[in-house]
Amino acid sequence: MAKIMTGREYATPFTMLHVASLLGQKTRLKKFKLAIQRVVNEGDYVVDIGTGSGVLAIFAAKAGAGRVTAIDVNPESLQYAKEAAKVNGVEQAIEFFEGNFSDFVPDERADIVICEMLSSMMLIEQQIPASHYAVESILKAGGLILPQEITVYAVPVECPLIWNRFQFDGLEFPKVVQTVASDSVRDLADMQVLETFDLMSLKGDTTVDRTVEFTMVDKGLIHGLVGVFESKLHEDIFLKIEDGWKQLFIPLSKPIDVSVNDDFVVRVCYQPGKYDSLTVEVR
Repeated sequence: MAKIMTGREYATPFTMLHVASLLGQKTRLKKFKLAIQRVVNEGDYVVDIGTGSGVLAIFAAKAGAGRVTAIDVNPESLQYAKEAAKVNGVEQAIEFFEGNFSDFVPDERADIVICEMLSSMMLIEQQIPASHYAVESILKAGGLILPQEITVYAVPVECPLIWNRFQFDGLEFPKVVQTVASDSVRDLADMQVLETFDLMSLKGDTTVDRTVEFTMVDKGLIHGLVGVFESKLHEDIFLKIEDGWKQLFIPLSKPIDVSVNDDFVVRVCYQPGKYDSLTVEVR
């Protein structure tokens, strides 16, 4: 297995155009709005990590927060969020911090931290390290973080669309993880849990290192694994991959031909938020 890299700062600085496009994910926004309305009390201090368009910070201000700090590493996104706050009449309630979440040191502890940097397996974006930092350094004792829990699932799949992407006219290219739509893959087994994260009790060096055994329910070629997630936002409000995320396809080094009832054992290891720490070992 490859060693997990250390000493490197990771971030996901989406462009303003990408950030604005996420406003189209209406079911995701409705769920966050409902959760924020439930948990924010009049006068609360709320911190929104990875604010993007500023929509969740605006929800918090509209729900009665006395003070909101919106954090983003991308200056273009932050400027967009500032304009959105002004358009919606909450510019006096929201302050903005440009920088990595780990650069933010609050002058008071927050009642609620919102951190929506979710990705298919918590591999690419900074959800897990940011949530750990938030609980350790931003959130007050007895405070609440949204989301609260994340479960990551994996399944072996046939996916010629992505597999063939790395070959053209006799040329071969290194295979890397890719996002993929659900209708472009065919599951060859039942999904299994890869990891569950309780975002209130994360360790600073949280690592996924799990060996999973699948029994094939269909025949085909295993081109790789697909990872998805489900997240408990608050109480009975759950976020799912269908709420605006794509699956993550992890290619194998070579396809594996399988039949019904064959066993497939694979070890998956990575440190969430460190996209180049991923290793996959077929047993």
